[in-house]
Amino acid sequence: MCLFSGAVSFAQTQSDSLRVVLSKKDITPAQRVTALSMLAKATSITATDQAIQTGVQAVQLSYALPDAQYTAIAYAMLAQVYLQHDDISKAAQAVDSAVYYSGKTSSSLAKGVAWYRKSWIENVKGKSKEALASAQQSLKYLDAEGLTSWQSSVYYIIASIYANLEDGPLHKKYAQLSLQTALEKGDDDNLLCAYQSLGTYWQYNHLHHTNDRASLDSALYYNRLAMQTFLERKNSIVFHSTMAIVALNTADLFAQYFPATYRDTVFYYLDYAQRIGAETHHVEVVANCYGMKSDYEMAAGNYDNAAVLLQKGLAVVSADSAKNLATKMQFMAALASLAEKRGDYREALQYFKQHEQLYTDLYNEDKMNMTKELEAQYQAEKHVMALKALQQTAVLHKRLGYLYIGLTLASITAAFFVLRSFRFRLQLAEKAKNDAALLAQLQQQENKQLAMEKQEAELQALLKNEEAMRLLAEQQLMQERQDRLQKDLLAGTLQVEQKTELLQTLQKKITENKHDSSVLNQLSRIIDNDKRVDESLADNKVGLDDIHPDFFEKLRERSSNALSKLDLKHCSYIFLGLTNKEASQKLGVAPKSILMSRYRIKQKLGLGREEELDNYIRSLS
Repeated sequence: MCLFSGAVSFAQTQSDSLRVVLSKKDITPAQRVTALSMLAKATSITATDQAIQTGVQAVQLSYALPDAQYTAIAYAMLAQVYLQHDDISKAAQAVDSAVYYSGKTSSSLAKGVAWYRKSWIENVKGKSKEALASAQQSLKYLDAEGLTSWQSSVYYIIASIYANLEDGPLHKKYAQLSLQTALEKGDDDNLLCAYQSLGTYWQYNHLHHTNDRASLDSALYYNRLAMQTFLERKNSIVFHSTMAIVALNTADLFAQYFPATYRDTVFYYLDYAQRIGAETHHVEVVANCYGMKSDYEMAAGNYDNAAVLLQKGLAVVSADSAKNLATKMQFMAALASLAEKRGDYREALQYFKQHEQLYTDLYNEDKMNMTKELEAQYQAEKHVMALKALQQTAVLHKRLGYLYIGLTLASITAAFFVLRSFRFRLQLAEKAKNDAALLAQLQQQENKQLAMEKQEAELQALLKNEEAMRLLAEQQLMQERQDRLQKDLLAGTLQVEQKTELLQTLQKKITENKHDSSVLNQLSRIIDNDKRVDESLADNKVGLDDIHPDFFEKLRERSSNALSKLDLKHCSYIFLGLTNKEASQKLGVAPKSILMSRYRIKQKLGLGREEELDNYIRSLS
């Protein structure tokens, strides 16, 4: 508690120094714009209206500078002042302008600051995903610029986003990065924010791990570091409201995790937070202080004291320029609950009705804010489009000027060539007439030459066609002769094979039956029968000649060489159209054997039961 023995006062060191700089006449316009923006930030807590005027002045002066980076940064600083004035709509417009002008400069610092403010305003609106994306974009630009105090601010925003998302590890990571950067750059405001963020992380951690005493000690440790930093460097710290938040968090730690005997300690920190909150116009902090005090009184059964505290808190909130509807709703709910505990149900109902009316007003305000935000976005986009249109018009006028100059020069050049060409026009006309006559003569000669060449080509084509037809006729005649010879050879071969078999059979019979007259008579009949077969073969020779030369080759391929010579003869007789009886006579076998032979041939050829052997063999021609 001895840390707060000194009274809280706001030294004007930073703002006074900036005013001294602005009083000098030899500073450049860029330096003046920068100093005005920083002064607007430094006075945004104690003199918000004056800070807005200063920020607007910085923006207006920046328009005259050739580099848009000063305009982008001036708008980014002005956005923070507007938010301090609880004008989120104008703050959002200023952020949009900062991003727009950052796109018209090559300054990485201006781009990084503008995108940081974009992340900051998106986080205020509760757009966590968009805020994270904008913060990462800001870090890319700032890292290219080198280490600045702005990186610490960006890390603090990212830590806050992850705190709202209840992502403890990332909350801790970026809070530590914010602290490290603030220590390296010696930025007291960022240092205070980093301590506050780490204290909040450990407070949340202890909330989920109540048995972990170390997390509670860590939360108190970082809060004490923040308090010590504030007391030692408060003259250089602009946003004292951060200290009010730290004191309120410390009071909450003692209230939740320490015995009731620590009540005086809780009230001490609440008084300190309430005092700083009132001086910095931080209504939310003041309201929370009254609310926590009333909770203590209510727990002790001091309902009247609790009601007085709630009414005081409600009065502070109602006196603020902002509506603070959500905070008022909390007070109405607390007053309704207190009245119910006191048994005054009529008063409880009255507070509850006021709570419901505030809820309706809050809903309507949200709709109105959304409408205003959309309108502001539309106006911003409209403004950007208007600027782009003006720029495009200027570029167009410039290009038209160049075009007019070019057209004038082209006209002069064209006139010169027209006059010059007129002198040669008559000469060219006469020359063209002579050339035309000569060309006509050449054309006639070429036509005659082409006609002769065409006649010669037709004669050549006719001769080639006749020669081709003669060669084709000779080839056909030779092919017919070759086929006829092959067929004669096939027929002769069949006849020789049949004769050879017959002679072998006769020789064998004669040798076996030399003295048997009946056998000799039988042999005589066989010879007579063979003569008749020769006569029949002569009659059918023309049909046998029609057998295709590849006939037997196809049969061998289909049967995989399983057909015997006798089978092949039988197939040739079938192809020639002989009946089973005629085939049996030629082959010298009984008609029944012919049927068995046909069955074996069909099997060797792999034919199905429904397939006809005669049709298949005749299809091989």
